[in-house]
Amino acid sequence: MTRKRACDACHRRKIQCEPAHPSCDWCKHHDLECTFDREIRPRKRGVSKKPSSTRLNRPSPRAPEETLTHKLQRLEALLTDSLSTPSRAGTPSGGVSAPVSASTSAFSPSQDLVDQTILSSASGYRSCFGKLHFAGFYLGETSSYNGVPHFSATGREWIRSHSGQVPVFPAVWDDEEGDHGAPQLGREDGLPPVDGPSLPDRTVTDQYLAFFSTSHFRLVFPVLDTVLFQQTIDTAYGLGTSAPHELVAAKTCVFAFLCMVTLFEGPESPVTPPVDGDVMAAKAQHLLTVALRGEFTLTSLQTMIMLTMYQLFAGRVQSSLICLSLACRVMFMLGAHTLANPWPSSSPGSRAPKLLRKLFWLTYNFDKELSLRTGQPPCIPDEHCDLSLPPNYAQTQYLDRHMQIDPDDETMIPSLPGDLRLTLIKSKTCQLLYSAEALRKTDAELLRNIRELDDELERWRLSVPLKYRPALSIFRDVGVNKALSEAHDSVRTIVINFEYHYLVTTIHRATGRCQAWGTQSEVVPGEEMKGVSSSLALSVEASRSTLLYLRSALPVLLAPEVFCMMLFYPMSAVLTIFCSVLLDPLGPQAADDVALLNSTPEMVKNMRIKQVAKNEMLQLKLLEEFITELSRLSRCAVVEAARKQAVMNVDR
Repeated sequence: MTRKRACDACHRRKIQCEPAHPSCDWCKHHDLECTFDREIRPRKRGVSKKPSSTRLNRPSPRAPEETLTHKLQRLEALLTDSLSTPSRAGTPSGGVSAPVSASTSAFSPSQDLVDQTILSSASGYRSCFGKLHFAGFYLGETSSYNGVPHFSATGREWIRSHSGQVPVFPAVWDDEEGDHGAPQLGREDGLPPVDGPSLPDRTVTDQYLAFFSTSHFRLVFPVLDTVLFQQTIDTAYGLGTSAPHELVAAKTCVFAFLCMVTLFEGPESPVTPPVDGDVMAAKAQHLLTVALRGEFTLTSLQTMIMLTMYQLFAGRVQSSLICLSLACRVMFMLGAHTLANPWPSSSPGSRAPKLLRKLFWLTYNFDKELSLRTGQPPCIPDEHCDLSLPPNYAQTQYLDRHMQIDPDDETMIPSLPGDLRLTLIKSKTCQLLYSAEALRKTDAELLRNIRELDDELERWRLSVPLKYRPALSIFRDVGVNKALSEAHDSVRTIVINFEYHYLVTTIHRATGRCQAWGTQSEVVPGEEMKGVSSSLALSVEASRSTLLYLRSALPVLLAPEVFCMMLFYPMSAVLTIFCSVLLDPLGPQAADDVALLNSTPEMVKNMRIKQVAKNEMLQLKLLEEFITELSRLSRCAVVEAARKQAVMNVDR
C-alpha cells in the first residue's frame, strides 16, 4: 500500500493534506503553489525488544537517557534557529504565517507536537495574543503589538466561505517591516543615536515643568508633585551633594519627564528650543540599567511610569508592557498598593504619600487597560491591593475645575485618564471572562458572569452626570453633546464614552465561546440560545456606537497625545461589525453596517491631527489597509449571500 504523502506546505505546518488536483485544499485556498520538492528520508527500523547478552553488557544506542539528551539538543537547536531568524520561520515565500489550530490540524507523533509548539512560540516571540471568538467560531488571535487580528486557518476559511473571496492582508502581516520602525526597550539599534547622557539646559527643563504644572494634563496624568520634582531636578543638575546612584536616578527621571511631556505639546512647542522626545527616551533608557541597580525610590517609580506613558502613547505597546511590569514591581516594593488613605492629611510630609497613592492608581489603570486590550494577565492582583477609592471620588470626578488649576495645590484628587470605577469593572471583566479559569466555565456560569458585569456597568453609567453620561446606543444622526463642545472636557468625555462601549462589546462578545452555538440546529432554539444571541447583538450594537461616536467626536478631538490610544477602539469595533455582517449578510442591519465599515478608513485617517512619527505613520497605514480589506470582504459577503439566495429561489 502506497503511503499518503503531504505536500511541502502542509508538511511544514503539520496539518492534514487533503489531496486534490492540481493543488491540495490548503494551497488552493491560500493561493500557494502545491509542491513536493522536499527530500524524503527513509524511516528507521524499530529496535527489536528481544533481549540479548549484547544489550545486557553495553548501553543500547536507543537507551532512554541518550534519547532524552538527543531530543533536548534537538529542541534547543530548533529554538536557537527560530530566535535568530524570527521573521519568516516556517512560512513559504510570499505566504502568511498561520498558527496551528487543534480543530483543523492532524499532528504527527507527540515529539513533533512539542517541536511545533516550541517553534510556534519562538517564531512569534515579539507578540502576545488574545483569543478571538465570535458566535461559536474561533477566528484567531489579536496582536498586542499593533492590535491587528491574526486570523487562524479556520478563521480565514470562515471568511472565505461567507464572502466567496480569499482574504488578502499582505501589508498587515508583512514581517519585512519587523518592528515597524518603533524603538523597543532593550533594542539599541532601533533608538536614535545617543551622544551621551547630557541634560538640556536647566531653563528648558524648568519651562517644560511650568507648562505641565499649569495644564489640565497634570490632573489626568498625576505623575509628579511640582515641589518634590524640583528637588529631583536639582539633584539631576548637580545642585547639592548626592550619592552617585541618586544622581543617575534623578537624571533618568528628568529624561523620562522630558520625553513624556513632549506628548502633550500642541502644534507649537511651549518651549524654545524644543526637545526631541525620542532622543530623551533613548537617553533615559541608556541610563536605566544603571539607575535600577541602586535603591528603589519614588523617583524610580516616576521614571518607569513616564516611560510607560511615552511608549504607550507613541504606539509601542510591547515596550510599554515591559516598562509597566517594572513600574508595578517598584510600586509593590514601595508599598503603594496597600497605602492607607493619605488624602485627609494636610501636613507637609503628606506630599510623598499622596503622590505615591496617585502613582498606584495610575499604574493600576494602565495595567488593567493593557490587560484587557492584549489578553495578557494583569501585573497587579486585586486581592493584594487596597482598592478603596479616594473620599468623595465620584462627586469630584465631573466637576468643571480643569481650567482653574492651582500649581501649588497637590491635594486635589486626580481625574486620571478615565473613571477608576470603570477601571475596577475592567479588572473584573478580565478575571471573570478572559482568564484561564474563565475559559473552563460552562455556558450557564459564563452567562451569569456576563449578566452581573452588565448590571454593574449599567449602575456605573447611571451614576455619571447626564452631561457626560454615555448613551446606551448612538443613532446615526447623533450630534456632538455639550461636554464635547468644551475643549478642556472633550478628551476625557471621549475616552469615557469609548471605554464604556468597548466594555459592553467585550463583556457580551464573550458569549462567542458558549457551547450553545454548536447546538443551535434545533428548529426552536432554547432559552439559553436566545440569551446568547441577544448578548451578541448587544456587543455588535455597542461597536456601531463606537464608530458613530468617533464620527461625531472627530471635530473636537484636539489632544495629540491620544492618537495611538484612540486607534484601538475603532479597530475593535470594526472587527465585531465585520464578523456580524459575515454571520448574517442579509440581515436588516447589514447594508448600513457595510456602509459604516466603508467610511471607517477615512475616519481613522482624520484622527491624525498632528505630525505623526514614523512608527505612528506605519501603524496608521497598517490599520487603514486592514480595515479597507475587511470592508471589501463584507461587501463581497453581502453579494455572495444574495447570489446564493437567488440560486435557491430559482431551484424552488
